Amino acid sequence: MPKDQRLYLFTLEVMPLIVGKTYNPLPTHLTLMSRFWSSLSPEELSGAVEPLFQRIHPVELTFGEAAILGPKKVAVHLVENTKELKNLHSQLHDLLDANGVTYIAPQFVGDGHKPHVSKREGDQFTAGYKQRANAAYLIEVEIKGKEHLRHIWAKFDLKG
Repeated sequence: MPKDQRLYLFTLEVMPLIVGKTYNPLPTHLTLMSRFWSSLSPEELSGAVEPLFQRIHPVELTFGEAAILGPKKVAVHLVENTKELKNLHSQLHDLLDANGVTYIAPQFVGDGHKPHVSKREGDQFTAGYKQRANAAYLIEVEIKGKEHLRHIWAKFDLKG
């Protein structure tokens, strides 16, 4: 872990998360920005991105086929990378870059971003299913041995 750095990610809501709660693992979500290191506090990071989320409308997610992604071979539901979703990811990427973050897996950021929802027990998503994401979340990851605790710091309602 880099000195004086915190590990974060951003997600779009598929299932509502509770600010202040810690999850392991996270309930069903779409990773909007994969894990990155930052020297900013959660409050500073929230302040930096809030203007972006305030002008974003809810995002329609269109589910595609099931797939296996990444080195950990995670079972996922692919989500169509619409213009709207690409633009949101790109604008968040630009904001984070301007704030000097370091991505853990830069190959999954920018052009390498593959929107998906990790499969969870009980999921019933099928190709063509549509769902509106009405919020984004700032999440801090605390690694304790094999445990990856996800602390929900902020919820950004997408109202545009």
